[in-house]
Amino acid sequence: MQSRFVSIDGIRTHYFEAGEQHKGARPSIVLLHSAEFGGCAETSWEFNLPVFAKQRHVLAPDHLGFGHTDKLMDFNAQFDKRIWHIRRFIEAMCVERVHVMGSSMSGGLCLTVAARKNPDWPIVSVVCCSGGGDAPDNADRKTLNTYDGSRDHMRRVLDVMFVDKKWVNDEAYVDRRWRLSRVPGAWEATAAARFKAPFPREGDAKAERNSIDYASIKVPTLVFAGKHDGLRDPGYTDGFVPKIHGAKLHVFEHAGHMGNIECADEFNAATSAFLTGVEG
Repeated sequence: MQSRFVSIDGIRTHYFEAGEQHKGARPSIVLLHSAEFGGCAETSWEFNLPVFAKQRHVLAPDHLGFGHTDKLMDFNAQFDKRIWHIRRFIEAMCVERVHVMGSSMSGGLCLTVAARKNPDWPIVSVVCCSGGGDAPDNADRKTLNTYDGSRDHMRRVLDVMFVDKKWVNDEAYVDRRWRLSRVPGAWEATAAARFKAPFPREGDAKAERNSIDYASIKVPTLVFAGKHDGLRDPGYTDGFVPKIHGAKLHVFEHAGHMGNIECADEFNAATSAFLTGVEG
């Protein structure tokens, strides 16, 4: 994994890159991370990217406001700004076709883009982990959204996202996550994305996310869900996966919200098989 930076229309953007890119080769993989406080490409995909890079070219950018990318927030259209930023990133990397994989927030982002009449990214397939469908405003989500920047609260955030207690009992892992959440500007950018006006707005991005026409997704799609995901209602995938033509569903029996981390070997094997099938 090579840690690199690129200027996207003046926005200093951090990303990881691995694997070889050859003209006319397989589509590249673009990995898009989750949006919890401290979320970034490094923590979302560290157990997946090296495996995929053995056979494919892989890119994993930090979203606007996250990781080591500039801490910018567009209060007028942040949802579309994220989509635009990834589109320009893909163009800057001179990539013509991509398998997009998104965790949590980014999983829903990938599905939204794929469902548009004219997708903003050159998508060949979508892999969505713990994204899409409804996101209930429950106690677990409040734990994530009210993060106060303390190490103890970061431990509670991890306890919500994972089933296996090894993650919250690993002091080094908790400390690493905590430090990433305190990169200058990271807390503010992540908190700002959660500000909601107390009145409806015309053209609100949330309206688009809540009314995705899943039937319009034409690319091969693989959806992962954790059986013990406290940030989602049980069986939430039943509301949208059957609407996507030919979509496949994989449920982690021993994972919460971060199945690609908690069950990395299972995720990597299932995803690799899916990509092989897509590419024939």
